[in-house]
This record gives sequence, C-alpha cells and structure tokens, in this order.
Amino acid sequence: MSIFFGYFIWGLILAAPLGWFWWRFRLGYWLSRSRTLFRRHKIQLPAPLEPLVIRGKRQGAAGGKA
Repeated sequence: MSIFFGYFIWGLILAAPLGWFWWRFRLGYWLSRSRTLFRRHKIQLPAPLEPLVIRGKRQGAAGGKA
C-alpha cells in the first residue's frame, strides 16, 4: 500500500506542473489548430468553374488588369 501512495504522490507532483503548462499555454487550442492546418482538404469545384479558378485567382480576361 505504501508503494501505491508513493507513486500516487509522485504522480500528483508531476501532473500539477504539466496541467498548469497545458492550461497556461493553451496547448489544447494549439494542438487542435495545428491538426486542422495539416489536414487540408482538396476543394471540389463544379465542372464549369474548374478552368476559371486557379489558386483563388480568376484566369482570363474578366475585366481585370493584365
């Protein structure tokens, strides 16, 4: 039983600072944000728009500067 309490106390000693770092630096927020940045989905455009849009810029002479 004393071994259990020893590990329990050490667990609390280690968990408290780690929990504080997790809360202070909002690691849950940054972890979820990094997952969404690395998980980019390919955007599927309708067939008539595919030749018109490349990387968010319209192509062709649609009244813009050359």
